[in-house]
Amino acid sequence: MAVNRMLNFFAAINDLGYGVFSYNLIRAYDKHVSRDIALFPIPIQPDFVDEDIERWIANGSQFRKTDPGIMIFQAPWLNRFVGKPMIGLPIFELDVMPEYDLRILQALDAILQPSEWGKRVLEAHGLKNVHVVPGGYDPEIYRPDSSFEEKLGRIERQGLSFVHVGKWEPRKSSEEVLRCFIRACEGRDERANLVFHVCNPFDPDWHSKVARVLEGSGFVLSGSHFVRGKTRILVPKERFAGGLKKLYQMAEFGIWASKAEGWNLPLIECLACGRPCLTTDNTAQADFVRKGIYPAELIITSHQKEPTRVGSRWWPIDEGEVTEKIRAILKSPEKFLRMENHCLESIRAFTWKDSATKLAATLQRILATR
Repeated sequence: MAVNRMLNFFAAINDLGYGVFSYNLIRAYDKHVSRDIALFPIPIQPDFVDEDIERWIANGSQFRKTDPGIMIFQAPWLNRFVGKPMIGLPIFELDVMPEYDLRILQALDAILQPSEWGKRVLEAHGLKNVHVVPGGYDPEIYRPDSSFEEKLGRIERQGLSFVHVGKWEPRKSSEEVLRCFIRACEGRDERANLVFHVCNPFDPDWHSKVARVLEGSGFVLSGSHFVRGKTRILVPKERFAGGLKKLYQMAEFGIWASKAEGWNLPLIECLACGRPCLTTDNTAQADFVRKGIYPAELIITSHQKEPTRVGSRWWPIDEGEVTEKIRAILKSPEKFLRMENHCLESIRAFTWKDSATKLAATLQRILATR
């Protein structure tokens, strides 16, 4: 075993970003490093359970507070677990930390972050012993499934398709993405499609808000799609039954325009499926949307503006720029489809196996200093 002791994880297992991140990191550590791990879910009952989760929870019967503990959650919770050492992986998207969060993080023995950006933010606040353990994707699940010729054939039959996945909220630029796609398709005779998966469990009115934007732009609901002319937009009301992989595979391109991200799993998964994506390269996702490798024509300019809340800053976008970039893809899809290999190269080092290996090496360094 990498650390010669049981490794106790305190983490949420759910369909939200941090829950999926936790599950995949723990599973990869279990598969590639050591099975001597225990899970203490937050809350007590995970949103989903499989044989691995059941085994991790059962291993909790061997709990000793002298074993290393890692909590993966939001900063205000990171004083609610035990371990020697106590290691926290706080999830955040802001560049200013509240004083209360800082006091909790200062009491930890070590801190993990998914990105170099997150590490810089914490160190700028005076925190020490911060290490990067990145997120990733599973290449056994998310991998290219169509050749260049097959994609061109599908475009000819069905029209060009885009996909966007992320909670309907300002940070994700959800409404901006929708408006930009609508404007980019105006006046076109060719069919264009958008799979717009923006379910938000924290906003019960999210679907009504999407519908208002679409209906205000002349779209009408026809079956499962909103339609205007030859533009079709699918807005699933619930988590897609076929899984996110199926959503990515319904499109040739992705669109992300986030103002800030703690990692952005859907983006890296979509890229892994061989779908070039329009995206910002700010905050955490800059680690895998790598300058000099990721195609510059697919990068949306981020504009750091006034503080938003608690003195933090988001990176807004220029909707005109995003609209023009979508139009460019609609006009010359073949050109942008050929960027697939550059996108894949940009994320190649970010698999969950790599994450687990990095975690094991980081644990060894932390334990060696104690």
